[in-house]
Amino acid sequence: MRLLLLIILFFNLSSLLQAQTYDTSYSELRRPGQAVRNLGMGNTGVALSADENALYYNPAGLGNVDSLMLNLSFLLEIPAISELQESQEKLSDGASVSIDLLHIRSLNSFSFIMPFGDWLTIGAIYSLEYTYDFSATIDDSGDTDIQKVLNKLQKSNIGLGLREDGNLRYGIAFAPGEGQWVFGIQQNSMTRREQPFTTVKFEEMTGDALTAADLTALDDAVTKAQNPDNLTPAEILATTETISELTAKIQNVPVNELADNIQSKFTCYLTKKTANSYSLGFQRRAVSASWLRMTFGAVAHNVGNLSFGSSDNCPRDQMPEYDLGFSAQPKFGPLRFLFAADFRDFTYANANDTYCFENKGGSGCMQKRINWGWELGFLPIDSGANFISVRGGVSQNQPTLGAEINPFIFFRFWTIEYAHYTESTGQEVGDQQNARDVIQLRFAF
Repeated sequence: MRLLLLIILFFNLSSLLQAQTYDTSYSELRRPGQAVRNLGMGNTGVALSADENALYYNPAGLGNVDSLMLNLSFLLEIPAISELQESQEKLSDGASVSIDLLHIRSLNSFSFIMPFGDWLTIGAIYSLEYTYDFSATIDDSGDTDIQKVLNKLQKSNIGLGLREDGNLRYGIAFAPGEGQWVFGIQQNSMTRREQPFTTVKFEEMTGDALTAADLTALDDAVTKAQNPDNLTPAEILATTETISELTAKIQNVPVNELADNIQSKFTCYLTKKTANSYSLGFQRRAVSASWLRMTFGAVAHNVGNLSFGSSDNCPRDQMPEYDLGFSAQPKFGPLRFLFAADFRDFTYANANDTYCFENKGGSGCMQKRINWGWELGFLPIDSGANFISVRGGVSQNQPTLGAEINPFIFFRFWTIEYAHYTESTGQEVGDQQNARDVIQLRFAF
């Protein structure tokens, strides 16, 4: 029940969110459109993606698509079951609770890819993505009711983060000559509003409507009233009036003033802006050991800067990011094995990873950016799907896993995919780990 109340509190407050201050202790290496297949493989894709996800990881990957694709996808990402159980146990164990982070993401997209032989491929995708992050600390300790309320006010807080992205990407990949080199370019149009993750104390939300000084004065007055023999008649009268006044103030806290206080702490979310940038990438198919089908890749995202032109940095501008990747894709009859490794954002330019953006070069920040993974597929359907696939990998020093099934076996119509991964939301790899489960339904036409 208390978990339900906290979730209700989150969604009620999120309707008022409009934030400006950034919580630098929350530094997630976040990118739009992270795909379930790639997440299951350690969130790799620079030298691998052969489906619509190439438009998020490397547009040169469009050149690996071997058939017409029309896809409609619905993705939901929630806290892992273990995270939800832990939060529920914390709520049940005692009066004081601390929920580290509850993360929810939805991503709905429609994509179109058309290859023209082996040398040219065009593609486009539109996606609508919502991300919600919520944490809470509630201190209910204290020997008296007033002390409990005082601790709640001074020591309790909530953390909130929101993002809404409307993302249109369209690109082209071409393979000149013998096709060993594949080059890709795409334009990205992003309409975004965001609330960077921000922690606010209850005391800051109540403001002058209810202060810690009020509660302390009430506690002192109640203590005096419990020992009337030590008070003069004038002191008894003054104490009674103080109790009456402060009790009335607590009972009649103006809701409008509370709402104004919350809005004064949050000033970003209602600002919706549109920005444009480009992605440039290539993939080099190795000639030696051709049976391994090795590929090297590189991509630059946000070329030209994803600048929203906002004076208060709401939403935050994104600088160019540079990724490197390697993949091998040997095929053994009805089996297909994929291996991929990425070094992503090696210039530490991702503005969402606040700590590493400001403290470039730390070993913990580097480990956040090195990923690798694999996929074993049975009965390949096309370049991007199998009848059954199992996946695994390592992202941010934590294992990932995933699976896929195409019930129609010989053609792609309805696909179910799952992934589990762990994100470091603190300053360096391993800090404030948050496990997540992702499921996606994809329809192909």
